Amino acid sequence: MFAYQHILVPVDFSPVSKRSINRAQELALQYQARLTLLHIVEDLPLGVTAFGDVGAIYLSPDNQNDLLTDAQTKLHELAKEMNLADSVELEVTQGYPNISINTYAEDNQVDLIVIGHNAKHGLLGLLMGSTAATVTKNAKCDVLVMRVPQVTTQETPLI
Repeated sequence: MFAYQHILVPVDFSPVSKRSINRAQELALQYQARLTLLHIVEDLPLGVTAFGDVGAIYLSPDNQNDLLTDAQTKLHELAKEMNLADSVELEVTQGYPNISINTYAEDNQVDLIVIGHNAKHGLLGLLMGSTAATVTKNAKCDVLVMRVPQVTTQETPLI
């Protein structure tokens, strides 16, 4: 039977990230695998110039470093809140999530990615695409996609 050796959980600090971490932690214990949480600080241009040169306006290096430091702090706080073992690796990098996740996985011999899917629907979900879908499509390892649990509400009759 195949045993996972290194499990990666991309973390965006959403509720589905916590579900993904819990599932990955269970799998890591079962397979005695390394577990890594990865947060990616997105490279986003602040604006565009005439004729669409998106490379023209970016955050200053100081602001980028502040974002990286803040993300590292939040990741450590999340690990502490979830009582994760000291052996869990916490990584923060910069880039585009749909590319950086697979790049990290390939560079670090990850054999399972446990990723959350925010289940966006409608025009925004269609136009923006899904990081989970892109990662799944391009991954060179197994991917487990965790969906946001659907909330069921008890409907009350209208009187």
